[in-house]
Amino acid sequence: MTIKKITDVSLRLMFALTWVASATGCIKEDLSDCNNASHTFTVRAYDSSGGELSQSDVQDVALYIFNSSLCFVECIDAQIGQNVQVQIPGGEDIHIVAWGNLKGGSQKCTTPNVGDHKDVCFINLLPHTRSLNYSLSPDDLFRGELTVSKEKQSGEKILPIYRETGNMTVIVRNLKTFTGFNDDNYTVEVRETHSIIDFYGNLSGDKVAYRLAGSFLTTNNREEYDVPPFNLMPEDTGIYIDIYHNGNLVTTVSQDGNGNPITVQKGKLTNVLIDLKTTLNVSVSLTAWGEREMWKEF
Repeated sequence: MTIKKITDVSLRLMFALTWVASATGCIKEDLSDCNNASHTFTVRAYDSSGGELSQSDVQDVALYIFNSSLCFVECIDAQIGQNVQVQIPGGEDIHIVAWGNLKGGSQKCTTPNVGDHKDVCFINLLPHTRSLNYSLSPDDLFRGELTVSKEKQSGEKILPIYRETGNMTVIVRNLKTFTGFNDDNYTVEVRETHSIIDFYGNLSGDKVAYRLAGSFLTTNNREEYDVPPFNLMPEDTGIYIDIYHNGNLVTTVSQDGNGNPITVQKGKLTNVLIDLKTTLNVSVSLTAWGEREMWKEF
């Protein structure tokens, strides 16, 4: 086991030294193979409709640089709209995976070693501090990737990134009348979405739940339990919404009034209205990010 560890470290060190020597200059006196290229990248963020976003939407960017074999080279901090130069050795392709808003603290990113393959790089949601059964709501994550071949001429290249998370809000009407409890001791849980997203944008990992604290608001002389928009991983097969009073399950919702599953799409806001009358009425509306549905009476 010790020999294997030493060998792994040695290989990674050789990989790093080879890359640095190639990227910063040629060794010895033979300069004939010096054909390094300086690539300038500009990261730009877009919403699901193609509208360009600003640094107020994406506050930090990390560029993960891989070589032509998709082995990790280095990570470079960047900002939306700012030029970043990367030195690439002659005869090498470059592959970049850009992540935005990783530093918000609600998820953990793999810290790859030099030489690690892209396949072992993941973003993991962090568990809620009060209970391991629940996950923190992820930050507004963006991702994009770009491969530049060795034949590509030097010059500025745009690296677009897009949202990887979805957004959801829940409104419950007639909740106190339905349960018979006139206090505010209610919570909503949303489950089940994946807990891991890899550097290709694929979802995996254990299914997790989000415990959400809403509040009672009065709208048009009507009291509603309102869960403001929160982020979660996309889920196209359907999620479950559990409503609790004082820790006891009141009801579970997983479909709209037409029997369709309630899904979450990346870059979109899923609006859910649950009306607890004599019969359960559920309406779902998909809107642009940040644009809540203005529900009317059924």
